[in-house]
Amino acid sequence: MASTRQTSQLTTQALRRAAGLAAVYVFLIFLLPANHAVMHAHHLSAVDYRTLLLALNLPTMVAWLAAFVGYAKLRQYVQLVRKTPEGLYFDKLATGLVWLAWSLPIPAIIALLLDSLANTWGSFYPAAVIIGNYTRLIFPLVAFSIIGVASRDLVSLAKIKLDFVSSRIIAVLFLGAGVLYCLLTFQHFNPASLTSTRNPYYLPIWLMVLTIIIPYLYTWFVGLLAAYEITLFSRQTHGVLYRQALRMLVLGLVVIIASSIALQYVRGVQPRVDHTTFDYHMVLSSIFHLIGGGGFVLLAIGAERLKKIEEV
Repeated sequence: MASTRQTSQLTTQALRRAAGLAAVYVFLIFLLPANHAVMHAHHLSAVDYRTLLLALNLPTMVAWLAAFVGYAKLRQYVQLVRKTPEGLYFDKLATGLVWLAWSLPIPAIIALLLDSLANTWGSFYPAAVIIGNYTRLIFPLVAFSIIGVASRDLVSLAKIKLDFVSSRIIAVLFLGAGVLYCLLTFQHFNPASLTSTRNPYYLPIWLMVLTIIIPYLYTWFVGLLAAYEITLFSRQTHGVLYRQALRMLVLGLVVIIASSIALQYVRGVQPRVDHTTFDYHMVLSSIFHLIGGGGFVLLAIGAERLKKIEEV
């Protein structure tokens, strides 16, 4: 009974955190000065601008809610299997997902504040872009690093060997995505100068490569490999019900990882301070946020089923 009460408290706390962050975000939308350039370009009043901004970000905030509930459900399951051989590794996995869930609202709130400052003081815009880019990178970088360690430990525990063909497919996908990302990124730079900051990133190309591009490529590779390794682990489990529940959880993880990579990809190719313009970047970001939220829903369902199996 005490265990049930404790697990339900995890979900309640997660819901409160997500709701609180969403409330802060909505408050900032209506508190911070509107972007007059965008209002003029789209013929919007201040109220119309804020209402449209809120409407376009509602899917994003729904994704936050799903993300926080998802990691809370996984935490509930981890509490039940903590003393099992794989319990420690599921705990690491849950920690990585906590970082991934927080990578949705925190950078968005920071970007909204940076955007407001850049709208008020134009000279702050380069700093806003730089800070926004690093903020969006740090959380997924930490999250996928932890998830990668957890997936590797689970595969080692189950004594699973990676399939040669599948490993090569992952490598090809990573190389294709990485090359395209570099091409789209480098087109914004002047090849005549490696030290110029006259580009949308406001960083010299060598610093951009070392501190943005390479960490992103590392993050994507670790994410793709972790999704594959966790999928392999799910296939080695015994029991039909347990295997089905674990596959649901793994499917959620794969969707979350894929959507997170896609979201980083869209934002990284064309850097900007978020929410300054209503264009396809914002639409794509909302779509990938919703897809990621759906992944957290699948993860929550799978974790809940696993929890019920352990409680029987």
